[in-house]
Amino acid sequence: MRRFVWLCGLILLWSAVWAQPADRINAGDKVRITVEGDASLSRVYTIDAQGNLTMPLIGSLPASGRTPTELATEIAKRLREGNFIRDPKVSVEIVEQAKALVSVTGAVRRAGEFELRAGWRLADALREAEPTSVADLSAVRLERLDGTRQTINHLRFVQEGDEGGNPLLQAGDRIFVPLSPAGQNVLVLGAVRSPGTYPIREARTLLEALGRAGGTLPNADTVQVTIRRANQAEPTRINLNTLTGDIELQPGDQITVPYQATRQFVVVRGGVRNPGLVNYVEGMTLTQAVDAAGGPIAEARLERVLILRPQPQGNPRRITVNLLEVAQGTRPDELIQPGDTVEVPAITRRTTSPEEPLRVVWLILSIIFLITRR
Repeated sequence: MRRFVWLCGLILLWSAVWAQPADRINAGDKVRITVEGDASLSRVYTIDAQGNLTMPLIGSLPASGRTPTELATEIAKRLREGNFIRDPKVSVEIVEQAKALVSVTGAVRRAGEFELRAGWRLADALREAEPTSVADLSAVRLERLDGTRQTINHLRFVQEGDEGGNPLLQAGDRIFVPLSPAGQNVLVLGAVRSPGTYPIREARTLLEALGRAGGTLPNADTVQVTIRRANQAEPTRINLNTLTGDIELQPGDQITVPYQATRQFVVVRGGVRNPGLVNYVEGMTLTQAVDAAGGPIAEARLERVLILRPQPQGNPRRITVNLLEVAQGTRPDELIQPGDTVEVPAITRRTTSPEEPLRVVWLILSIIFLITRR
């Protein structure tokens, strides 16, 4: 019984040995080729960087990825078909294996060759090569030793974990990381006066870029501005109305200023130069609304400006504001809401009171101060 168990174990061991895949030839390997009866062909050859073997008589043939037996069969076939040897007997043996390498070039900080480690994928090679901020990871090019080429959207793996954008690497793979189409520029899109591409040297910060683009339009949604950056899964969202400092940009950044979903208005009437509808913008104040309507006329009674604010039910809410106090800094400005109606009362009759000239001078000075302090 023991002998039977021992025999079964030996058979299983032999089966495991025979089932192991044969070594495959890679670029840089040294192989000993023996052609029976021809000493001139029998010697050690080095597989070149492209994975090819070059031999006398038969020239160059692909070797990388083949087993020694497969390569020997191919050599014999070419010698026979070329009528060099009638019945060639060829053997191939790997005498020295080269280090398995992959190369990474393009928009990376550490371009060059890297030793391929077990289980390495595209993300591992790129991590070693350190892509730059202007690298376009959505169009990485991978070329195999057998000449096959493919373009890989590695950004999909970075952002979504899609393994299709992170293939397993093979010895001799050549990886090229292209530059982002924006190059050394930043792109400004959306509700600006002059959307387009601007050199990074002229648009180093967010506010500089918006300035180069002519500034935002009246119907821009300045609360939802975004900066999309290469290799960043989600865009950065910025509220320009509450921005306290500028933001440094990088080449390839894309700035988008969205339009407001619907245009919103405020009605300004009474003692202003251009009564009517005024485009509402986020964070608009009463002073800004009056100024957008052309500013107050000389007869305006700025101490009793009225805001009528619609309510879901019932009469509108009435808010009285003394804009002279706002101008003097003794009370804060009043925030306006879309749909508000602003009424600026004006004097309809002049009096001959001795104090009237003094009042007019005071009103004019207050109006000038109110407008110029913005």
